[in-house]
Parts: sequence; structure tokens; C-alpha cells
Amino acid sequence: MTDPANGFDLDLAVSSITADGGDNQIMMRVLIERLAPVLADRLRVEREGRLRKSNVIKSVAIRLQGAELVADLQGIAPSFVIGRLSAGIRIKNDQVDAATWIRTLLSALQAEADHNAATRQSLESLMIGRA
Repeated sequence: MTDPANGFDLDLAVSSITADGGDNQIMMRVLIERLAPVLADRLRVEREGRLRKSNVIKSVAIRLQGAELVADLQGIAPSFVIGRLSAGIRIKNDQVDAATWIRTLLSALQAEADHNAATRQSLESLMIGRA
């Protein structure tokens, strides 16, 4: 779906992010690197290791636009959940695939970018691959 106002193609963005053959670790590292400055405390990342944190991501949780998106990358099959929030409490969980999770994240970011220059810049950086 292309947004005629700014030429943003959500389908192309999802394809580009998920193009690495399902390597969820790489996908999450890219998302975290690009979005951490904008999302700040709305982004929680849990990494492997107790005393010495590794680069391996166990889970990612993002609160954005009335939703909490959680990606659990532990184990053989990663799980992606989109929770609906009401008064800051998760009231509904939907298990989704990686593409749906990314699509939901990018849609929420796009909506926020309409009102926030830093989010817009971060989203553009994510899509065109530059910092």
C-alpha cells in the first residue's frame, strides 16, 4: 500500500526488511539500531547472557500507537505477538507472522511520522538504509 502523500510503499518496506531469508536476528538488529533513538523507553530489548550481554537478541517489545508488539526470538520457532493496549494494559494478544508484525510496526511508525519529524527521519533511514 503506497501513501500518495509521501510515496511510502508499505509492502515494499516489509519485503525489504524481511528479505534476508527469515534471519530474525538480523532483522531485529536493524530495527533496533534505527528505531532506538526515536522509541527510547517504548522499546525494550532482552539479550542473551546474564553478566555479559551478547549480541543475540532474545526478545523485543515495542509500545506504539495503542499496541505492544513483542517478538520472542528464543528457540527454534520465533513468535510474534501484537497486543492491544487499554490504559497501558495489554488486553488482547494476536499471534502473527513476521511480515504482519513488521507491517503493523511500520504502519504505526508511519502514523506517528505524520506528526513527528524524528520518527519520520528514522523511518526513512530504515527504508533507505542510511543513518
